Amino acid sequence: MPPVVISLRSGLLLGSGGVLAALLLLTHGPLSAAGPVAHPTLLLENDRVRVWSLTLEPGQSTAKHTHELDEIVICLEGGRIKSLRPGPEPEGETFQPSAGEVFMPPVKGVTHILTNVGTTRYKQISIELKEPLPH
Repeated sequence: MPPVVISLRSGLLLGSGGVLAALLLLTHGPLSAAGPVAHPTLLLENDRVRVWSLTLEPGQSTAKHTHELDEIVICLEGGRIKSLRPGPEPEGETFQPSAGEVFMPPVKGVTHILTNVGTTRYKQISIELKEPLPH
């Protein structure tokens, strides 16, 4: 097959893929190259703490989850994060932690989904505080 025909076919295939990607973007919103759902990575667990790493690329969300423990968050890469509490009348708030910020969000007992609504990657370490051991 002549190179011109191969190039034309390749161009048509790539053009079709571009149209499909544009349609997906318009109908479903932006998807991260890392996938639509982020999963935290367990870094350490002992009888006192559980330590997680979470990275959210722009447009990426966590799965719905419930916090059973208090936690301390260390922001490694700042971003614009929306916390949505699902339900019949969903409640949400957007916050923008900066790199190096350390905070203790009131999340014990909270069920929510976190979404990176910003344009840059967000990364955090969270330290779940287990109940103190009896003396």
